[in-house]
Amino acid sequence: MERQLTAPLRIEPLGPPTKISTKQTYTHLAQFVDHLAPSPARTQLERLADALGVEVGAIAASEGEAREKKREAERAAARAERRRTREAVRVAEAEAEAKADKDALEAAIEGEEAPEDEGEEMGENFGDGPTMDDRGDVEYGDVPEDDEDEPDNETQPMDED
Repeated sequence: MERQLTAPLRIEPLGPPTKISTKQTYTHLAQFVDHLAPSPARTQLERLADALGVEVGAIAASEGEAREKKREAERAAARAERRRTREAVRVAEAEAEAKADKDALEAAIEGEEAPEDEGEEMGENFGDGPTMDDRGDVEYGDVPEDDEDEPDNETQPMDED
């Protein structure tokens, strides 16, 4: 267990390494980034490519800044779209809940049982037993008078010998 495991992949050089220039690195990186799907990694690689492009003179510094502003605007637009979608879903859920409450109230007024209450009486919603809501309000003094299981509260005289 203490010995080092062998690597599953061995990279063996075919020849001496060649050093590529910064301009070649920028060219390869810019071409590679174009084929990536939109993701945080792509954004980071785009920033790296822009920095390399400015360094080698392939792009102007103002163009690099403009690209960064464009990325920020796209990110803000995507955030706003997600917010709108979440808000629309929240409003739709609230409307559905209000409609369900209205239907339940109308059913209760007509003397019918509300459809969502059927499962609660059968014990299907949260286990087989009654829920906390099924118990009524208990007030002080609501104790049954004729409880045969409980001993009497009155004291009985003890037989003295």
